[in-house]
Amino acid sequence: MTAHDSNTYAVINADDFGMSSTVNMAVAEAHDRGLLTSASIMAGGQAFDDAVRIIGKWSTLSPGLHVTLCDGRAILPKSDIPDLVDENGYFDKNPARAWIRYSRAGIRRQLDAEIRAQFDRLDNACIHPLHVDSHHHLHMHPKLFSLVCWHASRRGVRWVRIPYEPLPFIIRFRNPERGVMPFLEWGVFRLLRGLNAKKAGEYGLRTLSHSYGISRTGHVEKTFLRNLFQHCDGFLELFTHPDVATETGRKELETLLSSDLRFDLAALDIRLVGYRELSEVAEKRAG
Repeated sequence: MTAHDSNTYAVINADDFGMSSTVNMAVAEAHDRGLLTSASIMAGGQAFDDAVRIIGKWSTLSPGLHVTLCDGRAILPKSDIPDLVDENGYFDKNPARAWIRYSRAGIRRQLDAEIRAQFDRLDNACIHPLHVDSHHHLHMHPKLFSLVCWHASRRGVRWVRIPYEPLPFIIRFRNPERGVMPFLEWGVFRLLRGLNAKKAGEYGLRTLSHSYGISRTGHVEKTFLRNLFQHCDGFLELFTHPDVATETGRKELETLLSSDLRFDLAALDIRLVGYRELSEVAEKRAG
């Protein structure tokens, strides 16, 4: 079997693209010289314009929208979304508090407007996202998932992330610095997985059976990837967070630049792809 008729296709994605110039530098290097095939852009990130430049330079880097509704700055002014942001236009920094806030009645219109504005900013920059996910996976919230999928489907987006990896990976590889959070996230996303996958299908969006990274958020390293590669099959995504300005980000970048892992992928006949290529493979198989 050759790489082009492989049964396993892997997207390796960088979240937080556009957050800062140092994240952008890591994304560019990890794609140019490493394993990175895809990146999710924060429309309100301080280095958004630089991210747009990088996308223009590398057409092989698959762009997506990293919907941001916590721990970041909004696109719309506070006057338009008074219940979502503080006086300086920033969302709640804490994802759990944001999740609870968005469970309240009466703010759907504001959420809808901000999500639309984030998609619009990519459109205005001539970036056509192929996938959508979110900062801290907040789009998995039942009140947000349908909104994100509706806007994504209107823009021709083909894929939406549903974070999921087998529980044994969480048990074996979880980042101990995050305490019980990987287990809590796994449990919540496992409960919502079926419902949200069905919603995605209703909007014409595809989902991957596995999207890895919960167990090792901020600490993706070679041992984890080697185990993942040896046990994976079908279509999958790994989300990462490279950044040249932080110790954990630099370690993730080092992992993504590993020539050893590239040899492992070739030996296991796993093909690295972006979401455009993944769509083509999925459509051929469906046909």
